Amino acid sequence: MTSEKIQNDDPTKLRLLDDIPVPYAVFRALFDSSRHRVVNTRYLYVNDAYCRMAGRQREELIDREFLELYPSRDIWFPYCQQALEENRTVHACFYSEEAKHWLDFTVGPASGKDNVAFIFTNVDESVLKSRRDKNTDNIILLISKLLNNEENYEESMNHALEQLSVFIHPDRLYVLETDGKTVSNTFEWCAEGVTPEIQTLQDLNYKEYLGGWEKYLEKSPSVIIADIEELKDDDLVDYENLKRQGIHRLAAAPFYDNGKLIGYLGADNYEQNDLVNTQAVLTSISYFIGAKIVNHRLMEDLNRLSRTDILTGVFNRNAMIGKIAELAGHHIPVGLIYADVNNLKNTNDTEGHGAGDQALRDTAGKLVLQFGKENVYRAGGDEFVVMIPEIAQEAFGAEYKAFLEKLGGQKPMQFSSGAYWCPDSRGIEEALRAADQQMYGQKRNFYERSGFDRRRN
Repeated sequence: MTSEKIQNDDPTKLRLLDDIPVPYAVFRALFDSSRHRVVNTRYLYVNDAYCRMAGRQREELIDREFLELYPSRDIWFPYCQQALEENRTVHACFYSEEAKHWLDFTVGPASGKDNVAFIFTNVDESVLKSRRDKNTDNIILLISKLLNNEENYEESMNHALEQLSVFIHPDRLYVLETDGKTVSNTFEWCAEGVTPEIQTLQDLNYKEYLGGWEKYLEKSPSVIIADIEELKDDDLVDYENLKRQGIHRLAAAPFYDNGKLIGYLGADNYEQNDLVNTQAVLTSISYFIGAKIVNHRLMEDLNRLSRTDILTGVFNRNAMIGKIAELAGHHIPVGLIYADVNNLKNTNDTEGHGAGDQALRDTAGKLVLQFGKENVYRAGGDEFVVMIPEIAQEAFGAEYKAFLEKLGGQKPMQFSSGAYWCPDSRGIEEALRAADQQMYGQKRNFYERSGFDRRRN
């Protein structure tokens, strides 16, 4: 129904519209130049109930653009667009600045190109509370499911933050993890145009950066800073850091491991919305995030233990077998070293197993110092393997030569070694055998020079 149609219509019909007992209005949607987005609306008709709700006369509204009367109140426009694009009615609830009240509304297509009709009803406090509680519970349930779905750890955490942002509309959502001494930002979601801070918020001093938050937890389950200016007098470091990031309001819910604080779920400049209990949402979701982090750390510890040699701290045989299989699936160069501790059985028999264990640790330490912990494996017993992927032959030769020179002063040498550069890791198993044969050649020389009878030992 256009404004021209309304003006020329039967006065009796107009009186019927005026008699509708709830606010009723017809708008024309105004699109951007590409017609991809509704950017404003123009009043075509309002009934008496709408005028009373808005506190304006009809002549103040008709043929005026909505943003001319109510700047920055474009929250209605996406619903107009949805109703027109899908050719159906859309129902929602919003706080109306023009009515100064929470309103239920239904919008649907009206006669005439790009026209939509709205019907509004007030929402009383009891209904609003009921909806807020229901919305809050639904959000918590949805996010908890995302944190326990089949996605991997990082995907599910990032997905949860992204989905949470839809409901509380913050500038930034983040997870801070702490050991009580330092604090780091481990996950972050940012609204469009907001500068990420995850790279700058790493290994910060906990006392300086988050220590001031603990006072809030003495009286509340979460940290609510309605205005960061309240930090200026007694927490200047935190105040300046927040101000630098453009934060003027934040909420943060702690999470724990066996009663010990291990981090916070935080929201900067979140939307204050009576339809969502933001504090309850953050407090509940922080519990699930904390549980997710604790479980992930446990799995990492178990995985590390399953791949680590307890005595020496380097990778164990399980990890070595996995790495060999991984390298065998690629065509890359790899430098290989096989090392064997000399005379370990005699050391154990004459000096005790403590001395033998120390010899193993010393050998592992020397290999790690030269070639990096990420490349050293204990193959079992007194044997170690070094695998250095994607290293050039000349560089590998120089590394191994430098290693032998450092060991040259040892009398007798603690371990024997053999090296082999493999140009294509597809042949890594044969290359390891070659390095092994070189090591045994050096080991024979050791026993011949030292006078030890290996067979008797």
